[in-house]
Amino acid sequence: MSSANWIPEFPCAHTELIIRPNSEPEQPPYYSSPEHGARPQIERPPEVSTIHQVLRGYIPSLIAALLGRESICSVDIYDDNLYGTVAMITIDLPAKDALELWLKLIDYLQYENYKIILSLRWLGERNVSEDELINYIVKIMIKSKIGPKALLGFDAVRIIREARV
Repeated sequence: MSSANWIPEFPCAHTELIIRPNSEPEQPPYYSSPEHGARPQIERPPEVSTIHQVLRGYIPSLIAALLGRESICSVDIYDDNLYGTVAMITIDLPAKDALELWLKLIDYLQYENYKIILSLRWLGERNVSEDELINYIVKIMIKSKIGPKALLGFDAVRIIREARV
């Protein structure tokens, strides 16, 4: 079945995007109508996958391909009030390797195309300084084109004023 046969279904606000195969079979180039002896149609069970299920399967295999080895990781997909769909990836790597991986993952799951925020948590040692960590986070934010967001009523000026007193 070609990718042209997949139909995205746009859900209501309270459900996730569903991807399901088109029930119309692909027509061969020599298609003939039922009156002219076309092959009988075979009933296929409907296959339903949500974007969350697709990501849970795709991200670990993408990480394995990028690292060149299987990696122990988990992927938790959830909806955030500020950012929308978030893929929280937990991986057993040191900080520097995990942050480098995060930069590579952005090339494959770009926010503009998929509207999915990547978040990465590493379980290995913290082998970057605070300044290096800030530099990586800035690079990640610039590359992913995602900036910080604040809830309504957040007042940074007031917080800084109170911290200085």
